[in-house]
Amino acid sequence: IQASNTMVAARPITKFHALKPPSISVVDYLVRIHKYARCSTECFVLALIYIDRLVAHNNFILSGLNIHRVIITSVMLAAKFFDDQYFNNAYYAKVGGVPCVELNQLEVDFLFRVNFSLRVTTDEFAVYEHELEEHAKITAPSEGLPPLPLVKGPHGGGAVCPPTAPD
Repeated sequence: IQASNTMVAARPITKFHALKPPSISVVDYLVRIHKYARCSTECFVLALIYIDRLVAHNNFILSGLNIHRVIITSVMLAAKFFDDQYFNNAYYAKVGGVPCVELNQLEVDFLFRVNFSLRVTTDEFAVYEHELEEHAKITAPSEGLPPLPLVKGPHGGGAVCPPTAPD
């Protein structure tokens, strides 16, 4: 059913599909995740790589009905895989506005869809990082958002998430 240029699903196509699009824009959702999840900026690069793998391996089509759940799941997986410390699923679910039980299911579904392939080579990471930096140079001024700085952790890895939840 199409209403006002917005698709509404009669029933979810995948576990990632919502019945109606969330009211928060993708940019605002990413800003929210960046602010509250406090994972390293590298996690956002990894999340993009994971999303590309999801699309490539499954002919998965991203839409306004599934992108938010795909984003929170991929960022959470990236934080778990890359960062030294990360929050539990319940916290990411709260940040993402998704019930914890549902995020647990999305995590498993996503992992199976990408064949548990979370390892990223240095070269692959560099390509995606460069593309994101170039994209940020073009879009950040028009969006009114500064590019996100890459923060390095103690051993060249990602920044460490704090052990307590932010206010």
